[in-house]
Amino acid sequence: MLDRISDDVHDRIAALCEKAGADDQSHPSVDIIVQALQDIIPGTYQFQGDAENYDDIANADLMAVIDRKRGLPVALALLYIHAVKRCQIEITGIDFPGHFLLRLQSGGARKMIDPFHGGITLGSAELRELLKAFQGLDAELQPGHYREASDIAILLRLQNNIKVRALRQGELALAARVIDSSLLIAPDHDGLWHQLGALYARLHEDEKALHAFTQFVGLCKDPMHRARISAVIEELRDRLGHGTSNQKNDSRNTTNSDALVQLYPVRPQNADHKYPSDTPDPSQP
Repeated sequence: MLDRISDDVHDRIAALCEKAGADDQSHPSVDIIVQALQDIIPGTYQFQGDAENYDDIANADLMAVIDRKRGLPVALALLYIHAVKRCQIEITGIDFPGHFLLRLQSGGARKMIDPFHGGITLGSAELRELLKAFQGLDAELQPGHYREASDIAILLRLQNNIKVRALRQGELALAARVIDSSLLIAPDHDGLWHQLGALYARLHEDEKALHAFTQFVGLCKDPMHRARISAVIEELRDRLGHGTSNQKNDSRNTTNSDALVQLYPVRPQNADHKYPSDTPDPSQP
C-alpha cells in the first residue's frame, strides 16, 4: 500500500509538471507537490483525520490507520513523509504546539501542510489561529514553535499516542507493552524506563519494575530524581528478598512507585476545537 501510494504521488507530480509546462520535473514547485499529495492521499485513497472518534486507539495504530483510512495527525503524517521522500523531495515533521504538521520544501519555497485535514496548506494566519487555540489568545508565533521532529521522535510520538489511549482505558499491561516496543527505538530514553517501572509496579510485576527503574537510574542526569528512584529500587529489592512480590492483595505491595508517573494525562479544555490535540505527554521527546 505505501509503495503504491508513493508511486501514484510520483506519477501525479510528473503529470502536473507536464501540464504546467515545467522544464525540470526533478524539482517540481512546492505548489505542484501539495496538489499531488492532496489528489492522491486524501483524494484517491481517502485518508483523513478521524475527528469523530479521535481517542480511538486504532487512530494511532499505523496498520489500523491504513485499513480504516482514518487516523491521528502523526499517523497520517507518516504516509505523507514516506511518499514524498520516495520522490526525493524534502519534507520534515514539525512539532507544532498541539498539532503535528509537515513542512514541504522545494525550489527554495516552503509550505506547511496539515495531514489531518486533507493536506491543506497553513499560512501565518492559520498557524496563529491554531497556536492561540492551544496556548491562549495572547500567544504569538515564535521560531521555537517550528521544532523539527526526527524520524525517531515521530515514531515515539506515534507510540506515545497509543500508550496514552491505553492508559485512559485502564489498559496498563498494553501501555507497558507499548513502552517496551518504544524502548527498541530509543533504548537510552530515561523517561520511558521511568514510566515502564511505574507501570510494572502498579501491575505488581516487581522484577520487571526493578529492572526498569535500575535502567532509569543508570541513565538519569538529575541527582534528586536518581536518589528518589534509588529509594524505590531498595524497597523493591527488599520486598523481593522477602518473597512478597506475588502477594497482590497485601497492602505492603503499594509501593511509592505508584505515584511516579502521571498515567492519565488530562485532555486540553479545547479538545473539541477543529484541530484536536495530539500533543504527547511531557515525558516524551
